[in-house]
Amino acid sequence: MTPRLRAALALYDPRGRLAAPAYRQRLIRTLLLGFGLLCLGIWLASLGLRWAGFLAVAGILPVLAALAIQTIRRLHDRNRSGLWLAAYAVAEAVSVLPLERAVDTHPLPVIALVLAMLGFLVWFFVETVVRSGSPGANRYGPDPRAP
Repeated sequence: MTPRLRAALALYDPRGRLAAPAYRQRLIRTLLLGFGLLCLGIWLASLGLRWAGFLAVAGILPVLAALAIQTIRRLHDRNRSGLWLAAYAVAEAVSVLPLERAVDTHPLPVIALVLAMLGFLVWFFVETVVRSGSPGANRYGPDPRAP
């Protein structure tokens, strides 16, 4: 197996830990790749190559899968289960609900829901992107920053 193929397949392995600086680097690269594929798909579709544009945009799915797996590894570095990513997905799903219909009849529950959702999203961002990992080995493996 070539080193490039091994490195590409390692993006889809949720075992182990990932330090914060490495996660930030992979996050930025993944977001740039995803935006690049989106722009390529829009450009191809504007040229009348709709199927090629669709395939370019569909290429975002494996990119998002790799990012989700790297986020699980980052959560492991914080000594947290990968199931926290499911809680994040639920918070993201709540953010697309048509809450403006319920604001007029139930304003306080809607405001409480939005504040709770925003609080969780900010906590998740700080937990995965900003904070350093738990020191030493934990149940998910050795410290990735250890020499």
